[in-house]
Amino acid sequence: MKYLYPTAHLIQDLPPPLLSLKIARHSPCSLCSCSGLNPPPGIHVVTDDTPIETSLGGLSQYGSDEEENPSYLSICACSHSVNEHGADEHEIGSEEFRRRSLVAIRLDELLQDVGKLLDFEYTDEDIANLRQRMKLPVSIVAPSHDLSPGKHCLQ
Repeated sequence: MKYLYPTAHLIQDLPPPLLSLKIARHSPCSLCSCSGLNPPPGIHVVTDDTPIETSLGGLSQYGSDEEENPSYLSICACSHSVNEHGADEHEIGSEEFRRRSLVAIRLDELLQDVGKLLDFEYTDEDIANLRQRMKLPVSIVAPSHDLSPGKHCLQ
């Protein structure tokens, strides 16, 4: 089975579902120990700027009942979706979603520079350091101290 991965590097060229995919690739799963969205076994990922080939060769203009246009990768090998990989805009908020989108785009640029955009296992020191910025800020994950009823943050 073939799935797509977006190659665009400008935030304005990527709709929210594709930004979510880029974020998920570089973000740990919230439900398991997975360090980032990886394609499940048996899945072949291609860039979305790769021409789609069919088994009909030159007859692809006529279409095929057997083959469909590939969709974008959306499920990880851990079986969790992009949302569980820190890419749920409703959960993290639009400002954090935008911040993480920009970091994910930069990570993909680094991968593209070394010819590893489709190598979901590849990492190097620059990528590992930048992926640290994909973690949720402490203020979003949990309050830093008890704010029981009757208390406020100025006490």
